[in-house]
Amino acid sequence: MSSARTMMDREFEQLRRALSRIERGRGRRYPELLRERVTRWASARRQRGARWPELARQLGISAESLRRWVGLELPGAPAVVPVEIVAAEAVDGAGAGAGRPLRLLTRAGHRIEGLSIADALEIVRVLG
Repeated sequence: MSSARTMMDREFEQLRRALSRIERGRGRRYPELLRERVTRWASARRQRGARWPELARQLGISAESLRRWVGLELPGAPAVVPVEIVAAEAVDGAGAGAGRPLRLLTRAGHRIEGLSIADALEIVRVLG
């Protein structure tokens, strides 16, 4: 086993112990230093392909809290993501009529169907 892997396993065990000692409940806050350690560990695991629910279950905290903590550490600038526009003819052989409803798929996996062009543009504008 590599030394980096051993260090990550040791950090994981220390984090689990520290998290298990925290009193939980609505409005309770985790210590900032502990959140920072969890964020570093989770970010490293995410880079290796681990999923939020898996990491949250291993640590014994909610996936939403974990996602939020890691998100707070990311730079505030919006990300530039590639967008691919595919002509309707290439997709289903039908023309892209002006009244044809659109489908919006987000990187987070949300799917919104039946949108007008104006609706889709407004959602993209609001979400950034």
